[in-house]
Amino acid sequence: MCAQAGMIGTSRPAHYHVLIDEIGFSPDDLQNLIHSLSYVYQRSTTAISIVAPICYAHLAAYQMGQFTKFEDLAETSSGSVTSVGNTPVPELPRLHEDVRSSMFFC
Repeated sequence: MCAQAGMIGTSRPAHYHVLIDEIGFSPDDLQNLIHSLSYVYQRSTTAISIVAPICYAHLAAYQMGQFTKFEDLAETSSGSVTSVGNTPVPELPRLHEDVRSSMFFC
């Protein structure tokens, strides 16, 4: 599905997989929803290539990565990550009940 119009060769189509459809959308309704969600991204006045909730999830994960650092990890030549010592994984901060179900904007 290609939600945005662009110059020739610059548009990036996205491929979506429906794992579970608990609501019972028809294929046309689902396509319309995905197309509409590509226009609600706060940082853009035009359509984007993937839906806005996915962009917000990427931004939240990136910002969380800025707060959570793993200094004692080393990358091997095969690309796997090994621990130099017994470095505990930091616990993620808990969200307050009032903001737990709200959309996160960056």
